[in-house]
Amino acid sequence: MTSEPEKKRKDQGDAKKTMSIKFDDKSELGRFCWVFLRNALKDAEWRTRACAAWGLGVAAERLPDEFVDPAMEALADAVSDRDGFVRFWVVEALGKLRSETHIPMVREALDDSDDYVRINAAKALSQLGELDGSKILLDILQRPPPERSSSESSRRRRREWKLKVFAIECLGEIGSLAAIPHVSKLLKERHWPVRASGAWALGMIGDRSALTSVRPLLHDREKRVRISAAEAVARLGDESGTVPLKSYLVDEDKTVKYKAAESLAKVGYKTGVALLTDALSDPDTEIQNLAVTALGKLGDVSVVEPLSKKLDSENWQIRADTAVALGRIGEQVSVSSLEKKLEDPVRNVRVCAAVAILMILGR
Repeated sequence: MTSEPEKKRKDQGDAKKTMSIKFDDKSELGRFCWVFLRNALKDAEWRTRACAAWGLGVAAERLPDEFVDPAMEALADAVSDRDGFVRFWVVEALGKLRSETHIPMVREALDDSDDYVRINAAKALSQLGELDGSKILLDILQRPPPERSSSESSRRRRREWKLKVFAIECLGEIGSLAAIPHVSKLLKERHWPVRASGAWALGMIGDRSALTSVRPLLHDREKRVRISAAEAVARLGDESGTVPLKSYLVDEDKTVKYKAAESLAKVGYKTGVALLTDALSDPDTEIQNLAVTALGKLGDVSVVEPLSKKLDSENWQIRADTAVALGRIGEQVSVSSLEKKLEDPVRNVRVCAAVAILMILGR
């Protein structure tokens, strides 16, 4: 599960014509992709800058060595970007690149005007080995809810629980054992996304002591909470969690069905991978996107061929997400297909193709 700043993604349908690109060797291709990404971080369009920063975070652990230092320098220049969405992904990338040199810069982001940037900075600090990062995240979980007195406070309450969801997911991502009792208390929260993210986080942290707290959510009134709980139970070593997941594979709600398939795949069931592969042909583009992203994160090389076909989708977002998914899987055979996407008419598809190529070259 991943929360992002509350800023809508708009269509990137800029049908620019691009020059035909040919490369003699992979080192030349890698240099081209890096220069393209570096320039994208300075683009006039905030969506392009955000996509480039996000992509460097995704590629952080797989960047070719020669581009790691230049990437950190480029991100350092972008950390004060005028757009909060861009700053969010820049801080995310700095945390994943794990350079202690940039700790002071990440600390400055704790005072950012954007709530999500501040929370992401706390996570990044924790990833960089600073103990106060997780403490800041834990403090967010313990904030009292705003008083119920007006429509304004209603909006504030909604904002607060969404921030808690993001903080919970950050704690799950960094594997904070100290978060277990605090997250466990929130499993009875009335907002179902808090319960769902709490179960997911406890599964990611991986301490079996959390099983007692998570199991009751297998009977939660909200299906998506039950799926998160079942995945967490299975992750924590109790195979009984796979039983409800299998039952949702025939659910009439396709989102529920494929979320369950993704959860099964995460805990090692090939049935989940097969269903997600089938979902690539679903007429609903949101379901296709769900499947593309999930398959990329699972990293199963058996899906490279069917996944590669989505690079030709009419939907630019699917083409972009497919490029990143292939980069995550990391098979060299994908490079030629991705190289063609460097000429895509949509900028963010070109950005994602460059990110994916660098991830493969850096393996």
